[in-house]
Parts: sequence; structure tokens; C-alpha cells
Amino acid sequence: MRSRAFLLGLLVLVGAGLASATELTVLFTSDMHAHVLPYDDVRQRPGRGSIAQVKSYVDATRARVGNLVVLDGGDAIQGTPLAHYALTTSVGDGSDPAIAAMNLVGYDAAVLGNHEFNFGLEVLRRSLAQSRFPWLGANLVGASGERLPVHPHRLIKRGSVRIAVLGLANPNIPHWDPPSHLGAVTFADPVAVAAAEVAAVRERADLVIVLLHAGFERDLATGEPDGSDYENYAWRVAQVPGIDLLLTGHTHESIPPRKLGNVIVAQPGKWAEFVTRIDLKLERRKGRWQIASWTGSNQAMEKQPVHPAVVAAVEKLQDRVRAELARVVGELGAPLTLGGVPTRDDATVDLVHAVQLAATGAQLSLAAPLSSARYEVPAGPLQMRVLHGLYPYPNTVLMVALTGAQLHNVVEHAVRGWQGLDCSRPQGCTLLRDPRLPYYNYDTLQGATYLVNPLAPVGQRVRNLRVSGRPVEPTATYTLAVNSYRAVGGGNYPHLLTAPRLKEIDRPMVELIAEYIARLGTVTPEADDNWAFAIPLAEAVAPPSTLPVP
Repeated sequence: MRSRAFLLGLLVLVGAGLASATELTVLFTSDMHAHVLPYDDVRQRPGRGSIAQVKSYVDATRARVGNLVVLDGGDAIQGTPLAHYALTTSVGDGSDPAIAAMNLVGYDAAVLGNHEFNFGLEVLRRSLAQSRFPWLGANLVGASGERLPVHPHRLIKRGSVRIAVLGLANPNIPHWDPPSHLGAVTFADPVAVAAAEVAAVRERADLVIVLLHAGFERDLATGEPDGSDYENYAWRVAQVPGIDLLLTGHTHESIPPRKLGNVIVAQPGKWAEFVTRIDLKLERRKGRWQIASWTGSNQAMEKQPVHPAVVAAVEKLQDRVRAELARVVGELGAPLTLGGVPTRDDATVDLVHAVQLAATGAQLSLAAPLSSARYEVPAGPLQMRVLHGLYPYPNTVLMVALTGAQLHNVVEHAVRGWQGLDCSRPQGCTLLRDPRLPYYNYDTLQGATYLVNPLAPVGQRVRNLRVSGRPVEPTATYTLAVNSYRAVGGGNYPHLLTAPRLKEIDRPMVELIAEYIARLGTVTPEADDNWAFAIPLAEAVAPPSTLPVP
């Protein structure tokens, strides 16, 4: 009898020991931008990641671990021609290919990114309605009034572990999308919302995970501010007490899991090229599960197999989109180079200027390069796929009015990223630019002539700004074509947000470019060299003579 009682007591102790420790794995993606399959349909080359590969990785992980949570950080439904044609044209049937693929992955929750709003509320409502997982945005105000099925948080249970997942959208969205895309939705300060919401859910959860569609406004190694605190909040949110994991996005950085104070932070890059994985060992302390130890990494998807279920889900749509991308809209009379930040007047950007000027009738046009990677397009038949490479965003175009003084400020802002010259190399001088400033914030102005001195102080770099050969008059009024991203404050350009709007062309730029080329038949983009870098020289100095003195 005593031996039986001893055995029962031992079993109770063993059972208690097993119940005092458990494990949880968290997988996180962000900024997948509708890369459903690992192929670049614009450049016609393989990609390094896709939702189809994420599906394979998640399935394999789910088969090996007991407790798994799968989350996403937003910017999922926009970013590829597949998404563009599926959601905004008759090529699609209204079904969202990214959402269909994510449903197959089996996500537990996702937060709204800024690009979720690019197609407007009607498209967003339709896409979210197709989702089999909840979308979060605790700092969205007025979402219910716009019939957006968005929640502040989700409570998940894995075994006996209670997990609260809180979502925070980027409050700078009104500076990137026009008011018509937002309706009555506004965005509260994510730091203040995080402080209130985390305190509320902390009582009901063992772990609190925050999904934030923003990056870090400080260098993670040094803590130095990088000047991006108008759109990045992760450093400040990480200071909010009670957060266990802060999973970030928006800035497309691959940040493997690491500690920032008491919080585990991470970011998985872009385009489903990586999945952030965090393996937690939990211990029962004071009646709740707490993190005892953890490991984490960003797992590359490039070598993961493409899951056939995702391929099958989008196959018919993909075939229709590829046929549309192969459609010839005109003839390219000379080779064209796309991408990068040009150091001289650029024929590709000038083509965008020409389309904006033709569509609006403005005197002037402001535009930037919109493709980060440089690639060559040969002369010959011009397919629609090239236009998506030239203009990958769903922007529209507007005409606004500026005074001459305001115009000068806008151009000064466009050249602020240049940081001087490096003339230490034998092959000549290299123009340096601020790596923190995105390539799409280096706009040029068409319809005017001007010089830029990259060695002058910021705000004093533009010289001889002229329109129609005459110096720009500070009090005169000029009409300027800008894209919708600039018109609502994108890039923090001065005056454009408040400038009088004279005309709005509510059609995607890629369609306007296609119509412009079709009208011409053959287009040969050329740079007219209306602007250039000019570096003032102090004086001409003769080298010491090597001739013998008579």
C-alpha cells in the first residue's frame, strides 16, 4: 500500500514537472507585397521568395513543433502585376491572390500595412472579407464605420499558453494615400495605443506579441536617431512595458531576432524572402507562462519548395496576367535603362515626366525613379511588363499650383540627399548620397532648367532655376504635375500637401503611360539635359614647371 502511494506521488511530481515547462514557436512574415509565386513577371527571372514557399516552410515546421503561431506584418495584397490585375481590372474576378495563398498557409493574424489601402476601401473590404484569419489595427479609428473587419487584438491559446497578439498600423498612411482611399478612417499614435492596449491584454495573456507596421527610428546598435520618426515607431513602442515580442515591418530590412531592452524584436525583410522564426522555451512562474530562454533567426525561403496548392490556387489568374503583360503597346526606338538613382538627367524619368505633362497640361512635372534595381530593356516591341517595371506603384497624377518660392523649396528638398563627392579613387569622383533616403525620393523637375551644387549646404544647392528661359519669380504662380503619393505628403516634400489642386486624373499611371505610348506608336525616350550637377571651381592653378630654367 505504501509503495502504491509512493508511486502515485511520484507520478504527480513528474506530471507537475512536465506542466512547468513548454515550448512555443512563432513564425512571422511581413511586406510580402503579393509575391505569391517565386517569379518576377516584369523582369522574367526567378525570385528569392514567395508565399508558396512560405506555405511549404510553415507546413514542415507545423509537423515538427507542438505549439505554433503564424503571423504577418502587413503590406501583403499589393506589389506585383498579379495583384494589380486581379484587384483593379477585368482580368481578375475580384478574388485576392495573396489572401488566397495566405489562407492556405494558415495564418493566425495579420496587421494592416500602408499598401493595403492603395486600391481604396472597396477593394480592401473585399479582400479582407476573403480572409480566413483576422486583420488587426488597434490604432485605426473609424474602421467599423467604413465596414472594415479590423480588430485591435486577437487572443490565441496554444496548449495552456495564452497569447495576445496586438496589431498597430502606420499612422503616416494619410501622407501616402489620397483621402478617397481612407474614407473616415484615421490613425492614432501607435505608442499611446500600445501603452493602453498592452496593459489591458496583459492581464489575460501569458505572452504579448505586438505586430507593428513600422521600422526602427534609431540605429539598433548605437541608439542614434536616423530622422525617420515621422513614419517609424518601433524603438518607442519597444519601451512600452509588458511586450514580449515586437515584430516589425515596413522598412524591408532583414533584422534577425535580437533583444532591445527587455523585448525580443525582429523584421523579416521583404517579398517573402525570409521568415522570422522565434523558438521560445517557457516556464510556469507565479501562475503564468514566462520566457525562460529563446533562439531566433531569419530563415531564407529561396531553397524552399513551391507548394503545389498555392500554384493551383492562382494558376488560371496567373496565365491571364502573363498574357496581359506580354501585350505589345508600342515600339521602343532605342534601348532603355530602368532603375537606380541617376546622376544626370535620365531618359526613363523624362518619359514619366512627359506622360504627367500630357495628362495634366501642367507647365512643370516632378517625378522620381521608381525601380531600385537597374536593368536594360532592348529596343523593339514594348510589352506591358516593361511599363510595370517603369512604374510599379498604383499612383495617380494631379496638377497643383505653387508660387516660385515654393517651387524652389520643392527642388531643394529633392536634392537634399546628396552628400558630396569621393574623389579618392583613380577612376574619378563618385557622387555620394544618403543611404537612409529611399531612391524614390530623388525627384527631378521637368519643364525648367537648373543646376545643382551637391557641395553646398542643404537648402542652398539649386542655382539658376528658370522656366521658359526666365528666372523663377518668387511670387509668380506655376502649375506642377505630381503623383498622388507626393500630393498627400509622401517624402515630406514641402507645400505639396496644401497646394491648390487644379486637376486630378484618377487613373493608375501605368495605364496613362500605356495610352501615351500607344498614341505615339514608337517612343524613343531621350534626356533633354534640363538639369545637371555643377561644382564651382575656385581657380585655375598651373602645376610647377618641369622645364629647365634658362
